[in-house]
Amino acid sequence: MKNPATMQGLIYMVLAVVFVYFAISQVNTNGWTILTYMMIAMATVNLVTGVKFVSLGLTKKKNDDGPPQ
Repeated sequence: MKNPATMQGLIYMVLAVVFVYFAISQVNTNGWTILTYMMIAMATVNLVTGVKFVSLGLTKKKNDDGPPQ
């Protein structure tokens, strides 16, 4: 694994998609409940964290790919 920050960010984004999927199925089954709001909140946190990790990993990779000295 060459860039663990980028990989971790992608995992967070996948978890966000999973939480959104479960929230949508929960709304279709039972309507809006406190559990649904919690899943959407967790998806938001995971998505923001994932974007930060991916941008950090890409920035780090860009800095590491500089010319050799």
